[in-house]
Amino acid sequence: MNREIIPITRQKKRERQLIFVRVATVSLLCFLFWILLAQDLHPLSLVIAAGLSLASALYAFGLFYEQHLRPTARIILRLDLLVLYVAVVLYLSYIAVVDIVWSMVTGNYTSGIVKIRTRLRSPFGRAVLCNTISVVPGTLSLWMQGSTIYVHWFNVETRHSRKATRRINYLIEDILKRIFG
Repeated sequence: MNREIIPITRQKKRERQLIFVRVATVSLLCFLFWILLAQDLHPLSLVIAAGLSLASALYAFGLFYEQHLRPTARIILRLDLLVLYVAVVLYLSYIAVVDIVWSMVTGNYTSGIVKIRTRLRSPFGRAVLCNTISVVPGTLSLWMQGSTIYVHWFNVETRHSRKATRRINYLIEDILKRIFG
């Protein structure tokens, strides 16, 4: 593999360009979200929206892009993986609702808190995993500490950490690992 050596001055210029593109992208998304929610196209409202969107993007930049991954991360996430992620979450939600209703009708359930571990390295990917766990009915992320997540589970099937991890993270973690690393 033939790799070109890039001078440090060009590396910093490229990193600044990537930061600018990413801040602009997050700012544009915030601005479009504002317009969608406010449904107000008055010029003063648009100016305020643009200013607040830019301020939000600058403030939240460190949350979306970790320092050590900024130069190498993709600017746009892969659309096919995002569609697969949404489809899997909808499927798991449907299965969870059926399971919860059956457990409630039969009265055969035991709720409790279990500890699971994640293999995701990205803090943002871990946060998405926690939120996904909370979206699926019957589970609620309570606390995240490093790679450990404490989850309230409506119908605890096992107290063993690895088995609970396999049962709760079913398919979700693999997709998020491909998206966020």
